[in-house]
Amino acid sequence: MTITRTSDVDRDRIADIGGSRNKIGDPTGKAGQIATIMEERLMLGYYQPGEMLSFNMLADEFKVSRQPVSVAISHLRASGYVEVIPQVGCRVVHPLLSDIVDFFTVLAKIESAIAAMAAERHKPGEGKLLLDLDPPKKLSDMDLIERRRAYITYVDKFHDILWKMARTPLLESKISGLRHLSNFYLWQGSPTLAPSAARTLIAERTEIAKAIVARDAKVAAALMERHINGKPQIIFS
Repeated sequence: MTITRTSDVDRDRIADIGGSRNKIGDPTGKAGQIATIMEERLMLGYYQPGEMLSFNMLADEFKVSRQPVSVAISHLRASGYVEVIPQVGCRVVHPLLSDIVDFFTVLAKIESAIAAMAAERHKPGEGKLLLDLDPPKKLSDMDLIERRRAYITYVDKFHDILWKMARTPLLESKISGLRHLSNFYLWQGSPTLAPSAARTLIAERTEIAKAIVARDAKVAAALMERHINGKPQIIFS
């Protein structure tokens, strides 16, 4: 399936990104800007699993030398998105289903613990932010980049609020990359997320939010673990 690509728009966004990459160890400057755009593209399914990416073509596209492209790709390789092939370029990873299932099994344990912490530690009024979070209204045509971006933005906001309620910033900075990688696996496995699957996942997040607001840590943890563990089945069914 071919999705709508918006490379011109993405390239123009470089000037607007500035110093958004401020995590320790992340590339900065032009390399950081390119890494940010490339990571978003990978999360949105802009590139196909196993697709070859040329360093020279990327340098031409972003109007830079090979050096910042190389730094950006090295970061994406370390983050698990691509594999570098010497003298050739790099290739978008195409993990086995068993590897993806293992990934979500581990992520489910982490997010389950965070949901329990959020239920126990959130302050009055914070739960309303989680309950009032509006999912995107248009869930069809998820092969369009903008629809995917809206959905992922909603998911990221949900987890951002939840992690803030859990009050574990040091752990959050370490785990945020895994959350982004989960989005990457989602669109690799399901080039077009079915509206029914999206609605199911949104409904599950609502139930998780209700349990957290009710300070029911046990239920919140169980719901979150089931929610994350169920994604591979939804993705690959």
